[in-house]
Amino acid sequence: MPGTLSSRSHPLETMLAVSDVIRNRRYAAVYARILELGTPTVEEVAAGLDSSTTTVYEDVNHLSEVGIVERVTETQPHRYRARSVEMTVQEAEETYQVSPTLLVALARAESNDDLGLYLDRNGTAGLATAVEYARDYVRGRTNARVMAREEDIPVLEAETVLQVLREIVLEVEPNVEDELDLEELDAAVEESSSE
Repeated sequence: MPGTLSSRSHPLETMLAVSDVIRNRRYAAVYARILELGTPTVEEVAAGLDSSTTTVYEDVNHLSEVGIVERVTETQPHRYRARSVEMTVQEAEETYQVSPTLLVALARAESNDDLGLYLDRNGTAGLATAVEYARDYVRGRTNARVMAREEDIPVLEAETVLQVLREIVLEVEPNVEDELDLEELDAAVEESSSE
């Protein structure tokens, strides 16, 4: 389990560091790759990215300085671990969750056309909202029609993004699937069938 970012940083420092990753897709890609690999070296991170090892080295150093990743070995080659980022951002009446899943989704938007198009149309806030729907989708608490209606988007677009995000949620948060409350689901089915 990655270390928690907030355990050593002031919340404002955390917010600024996360904002760096959200604005810079290359940082998001480096963070996502480190999270995927566990405790890789810079060379291992660079092997899966389109950036040079020098660029990845500079990015890892920056992410380490701002506290998004941490160096876990003292000997060369250094190994790094992604720190867990869990923040809630509230703007007016809207609340958004910033999590490793959102950062991985941002990184994947570069290589996944469906996710990239959704991000272009709906922005980072829209993607953050879609990640929340995807968590509920994995748990069996919502579907594409509900998301489409509530977010005022076509059902096909909702279904497409939920399918892509489902895979990311299961990869980054494997415990989400275990949170399915079968009694609650049965009660909901009984209630809807009695209407």
